[in-house]
Amino acid sequence: MKTPNIILSLMILLLLFFGACREVTVTTKVNKDGTFTRIITITGDSSDFFKTDLPFPVNDTWVRADSRDTSDSTKYIVTYTRQFWNSEELNQEIKSDTGSYRNLARDISVTKKFRFFFSYLTFKEVYNSANPFTSLDYHKYLTEDDIQWYSGLKISSTPADSIRKKEAEDKVLAFLVASATSEVETIVRDGMKKLNNPLLNSAYISVYHDSLYKAMERFDFKGENDLIECYANWSGNKDFLLLTKLEPPIFEDFMKNMKVLEAIFDLEGYTEEVEMPGLITATNSAMLKGNQVRWEFQPISVAASNYEMFVESRVINYWAFVVLGMVILALVIVSIMNAVR
Repeated sequence: MKTPNIILSLMILLLLFFGACREVTVTTKVNKDGTFTRIITITGDSSDFFKTDLPFPVNDTWVRADSRDTSDSTKYIVTYTRQFWNSEELNQEIKSDTGSYRNLARDISVTKKFRFFFSYLTFKEVYNSANPFTSLDYHKYLTEDDIQWYSGLKISSTPADSIRKKEAEDKVLAFLVASATSEVETIVRDGMKKLNNPLLNSAYISVYHDSLYKAMERFDFKGENDLIECYANWSGNKDFLLLTKLEPPIFEDFMKNMKVLEAIFDLEGYTEEVEMPGLITATNSAMLKGNQVRWEFQPISVAASNYEMFVESRVINYWAFVVLGMVILALVIVSIMNAVR
């Protein structure tokens, strides 16, 4: 079995930012009553439309429309549109995703809170961290500022910004390597306990920590037993090879997780836009225009921590002012009548 070079792949993706022949935009138009319309727009040459893998699943309930890009006659536009009564309806549809985006665990909520004169509507979309190795706390490796930069929640506008973003990306890579290294060490340690072989001392794990870390940076392993063979070669102790006899194979789940991680990092990025009713009062988007916000989502955004898109808006309840006016008028009338009496 050929194991993907996850770390190298991620480094390449960081440089290329998943350049693709098509552009995908997911637009959510939230209504005052909390319902919303979801629009997926794909722009590219005609061959691109054979790529049916989209950030969100579409079925027969979505309305499809095809057109040609008026600004570029070589480009085509395909849109899928559907109205949702609530976010749970959309979340259930996401759970049915069978495409490559199914590996992204996410949850969308559109809520409305009534405050008499005003109503507050909130759109929130949360992607869970894609890192399957959770023994290390990413807070010890990454600051909140690092997270803002590598996830794209902060936008580079100066050379200094670009340098800062690169620093954050390097720290993410270091954290991913450290996470994978820690996972391997835990697996080997547990395997030693199962074997109960006096010639296999857990001290080996600490001794060869740096060697393993460097090996995980390259991650050019071709099979599930390559990691075990590394320990046997580093230590000169062939008893390590006994770990290959354990059932189930001790690195079976590890390799599956690495494959899922690679599949996520191979996904193309897309643009997410949200149009809110009323006045936007809060958002974590760096791209705000009128009542619209936008995020440029890339798979690296979920490399270490959860990724959240959030926006809140305030809508005036004019009817509440009318009701208040009527109540005040009624009180005035009652007061005058009492005074006359």
